[in-house]
Amino acid sequence: MGKNAGALLWNRRHITLQPGITAFDTGLQQVSKTFAAMSPGEPPLGITVAPPGPADGALPASRVQVIPMSPVAAWLAVTHGEPFVDPATGTVKVTFNNATIIDEEPAPVTINVLFWDPHSVVGPGNADVYNDPPVIIQ
Repeated sequence: MGKNAGALLWNRRHITLQPGITAFDTGLQQVSKTFAAMSPGEPPLGITVAPPGPADGALPASRVQVIPMSPVAAWLAVTHGEPFVDPATGTVKVTFNNATIIDEEPAPVTINVLFWDPHSVVGPGNADVYNDPPVIIQ
């Protein structure tokens, strides 16, 4: 994994997800703590919280992008949550939910994904959360 000044801004990965929930360490990290001053009003790297990460719809949204890559058919039963910063590692993690069923059984799946943290020089930027909060019907 290449790093420049201790930072990693993008990481393309080929990963196998077991059935169910997996908190995946993207390896992305921001060592400079002056980011807020360089890009005022832009989304942060992510909410700092332990795995499995923030609830759907938790604000603020992360600036980190989770980009499915080919072959996209492998993504048909895979969803992911909002990227977040794990306080134990200082790296960005993303929680995936693999609901793949093969022959009526939960099954692992291998996906290709690009994790990208746009550098402040790419800004300004804006982000909505990946998933809306759950709707409670009464």
